[in-house]
Amino acid sequence: MMFIVSLSSNQIGLTESSLERDYWPTESWQSASFEEVEMNEERIVEMFEYIDENNYAIDSVLIVKDGYMVVEEYLSYYSSETLHPVYSVTKSFTSTLIGRAIEEGYIESVDQKILEFLGHVDVPNIENKENITIEHLLTMTSGIAWNEEISYYDPENTFRQLYDSSNWVEFVLNQPMEDEPGDSWKYNSGGSHLLSAIIENATGISTRDYAENQIFSKLGFSDYFWEEDPQGICFGGSGLQILPKDMAKLGYLFLNNGTWNVNQIVSEEWVSQASEGKIFLSYRTEYGYQWWVYPLIDAYLALGWAGQIICVIPQHDIVAVFTSSLNENEFPFREIVADYIIKASEEGYIESIAITLGSVILSLGISTVVIVSKKKQNRLK
Repeated sequence: MMFIVSLSSNQIGLTESSLERDYWPTESWQSASFEEVEMNEERIVEMFEYIDENNYAIDSVLIVKDGYMVVEEYLSYYSSETLHPVYSVTKSFTSTLIGRAIEEGYIESVDQKILEFLGHVDVPNIENKENITIEHLLTMTSGIAWNEEISYYDPENTFRQLYDSSNWVEFVLNQPMEDEPGDSWKYNSGGSHLLSAIIENATGISTRDYAENQIFSKLGFSDYFWEEDPQGICFGGSGLQILPKDMAKLGYLFLNNGTWNVNQIVSEEWVSQASEGKIFLSYRTEYGYQWWVYPLIDAYLALGWAGQIICVIPQHDIVAVFTSSLNENEFPFREIVADYIIKASEEGYIESIAITLGSVILSLGISTVVIVSKKKQNRLK
């Protein structure tokens, strides 16, 4: 299937108020009640009932609203201190490290050609690859032939072939070109791995060490594991295992325009570019820099196989995290986010306004209530 590359007019922004924080969860998340953050608790209870009724194999659900943890539930043998594989959520971490490397000057821009960093790799099948840029890898429009949307156990699955190869970077670069760079979109975890190799060659240190120095330590990640290829390069497209509460921190970093405490960890421009829908896939789905964009619910996601999700909803100042052990991608996260999490925020806000107005009316006295009542009667006549 071919998708036309196009710019989207839907860019999800942040309100300035979302940057005014009482604390930063570097050491730990502080909790709050549904009432304190103006969320409808009943709607969230219904969400868990919906999960139970459909027997979705959800391992954890975390919801951060206004900077406070309002939901932290572990539904299987995983606990708050158990590392969870996040699969392709790894891609959003890799993308973030590319943004950081650009900010630090190791990479000039997303327009740089990838062979400037991978020229040492043996690429006999060089056709048109000299025109692939970092942005092409970020947006999965490199034009490299790739097929990982079939069963992993199918011998034609390129992702499986990558795992079986002795040099993953060479394997990806020696796949034939299917299209001109920039002409079409195709999901390609191999291209994401090339981004990790570029990080290592640009910075002179491993992707893991760069992540530790620039993101993990600054956000207070307590534990993690990152799978490596046979050459010791962290797998840029998958292989990261982290705690769900640390997954929420990446979402929170983006929710706050790349700011953490008083530090600009990632530039505001990068957050805007990464979370913008650059590739139109359908009326429901767009793709940014290794982030999925869902304009109908005003959200963007880091999304991994079997239901691993970091969902950022700027309009409601929410980060939602799901870890799962699902078969394929059966979890209807769009509906979960729209029908339960977003509605809980909207309904909680309305309830809060109603309570506030009621308190104001009561404080003004009975005479005011009578006047309001008469005005209402006049409108109904």
